[in-house]
Amino acid sequence: MVGQGLTLASPRKLLPFVTLDDGRVLAAGGHDGHRTLSSCEVFEPATGRWSETGPLRTRRRNHAAVRLTDGRVLVMGGSNGVAMGALAEAEVYSPVAGTWTEVARMAVARNDPAAVRLADGRVLVAGGTDVDLRPLRSAEVFDPETGTWSFVSPPGFVRGGALTAVLLDTGKVLFVSGLQAELYDAVTDLWEKAGPAGGAAGTHRLAHSVTLLQDGRVLVVGGTTARAAATAEVYSPQTGTWTLVAAPQVPREHHATVVLPDGAVLVMGGEHYTTGALASVERFDPRTETWSSEPALEEPREKLGALALVDGAVLVMGGGNEAMGMLIEAERYVPGTCGVQPCSAPQPASVQGVAALPVSGLAE
Repeated sequence: MVGQGLTLASPRKLLPFVTLDDGRVLAAGGHDGHRTLSSCEVFEPATGRWSETGPLRTRRRNHAAVRLTDGRVLVMGGSNGVAMGALAEAEVYSPVAGTWTEVARMAVARNDPAAVRLADGRVLVAGGTDVDLRPLRSAEVFDPETGTWSFVSPPGFVRGGALTAVLLDTGKVLFVSGLQAELYDAVTDLWEKAGPAGGAAGTHRLAHSVTLLQDGRVLVVGGTTARAAATAEVYSPQTGTWTLVAAPQVPREHHATVVLPDGAVLVMGGEHYTTGALASVERFDPRTETWSSEPALEEPREKLGALALVDGAVLVMGGGNEAMGMLIEAERYVPGTCGVQPCSAPQPASVQGVAALPVSGLAE
């Protein structure tokens, strides 16, 4: 039966995997290696199975997705793959009904925008590229109460990447992409620079990861430039400064990150121009700001997704590699053990949900 076990119904990349309030995981749209998808499926941790749910109203990839405070999921922008343009269409998923409903279109069509839920429940989306693939320097917010969009002050620099913005404990939003990181204050509707251009590493970042740590700081790893791929840095909201930390052992981009219950961060898979798709995994300890090697993934994966299960394992899904193309098989990865279990491995009865933890590295 389609969707049985940890095997996805369709191979997917270029999409954000979203954790629902009840612990399930939503995979909406993306690209299967041949076409842009409208199909969607949901992973049930209690059974370890994927099952198909209602399709998107508009097929899309490189889109942004944000879980709303009421448990619904807002999906916006991206590209339908027909002309490599951009979409203004937005829609909302109901986990209860398993269906999508169209909402008001964004004022600006955006491919690969940066999006985040604000402290007041609204959703801020910024940047991306337009229908001609030109970078955008504008921002707007979605109000779930009215179902409408409205412009806010534009950022000082072009922004991009569906997983490159995080809500800080201060209530401000940190955007990290391109050369200059910025902070947005929803109360004052003002943007400000977050540290010097290029951060502590002094480099442009694209296809990197931006991960909110348990202590409120932000870890940024990798990217497309040689300097970015080989460096990591941490932003402190308290001091407003960036600090270069120890370099990861493996340079990478288009990877995924997962915050573990002990606060450590796993950096998983990705790719590098010298090696292709990667199976390597590293652990970053925020307390010592050091890296250590972890067991490798079963298969190299670039543009993958990863989410932490409540039993300490990690669900790794999507992406692909040069040898096998797009990967339909998911993996249940166990940190600090001899390796991974294949997709067909039975799930322990203790797995009852998925922690709502950050995922990075899915947007192209």
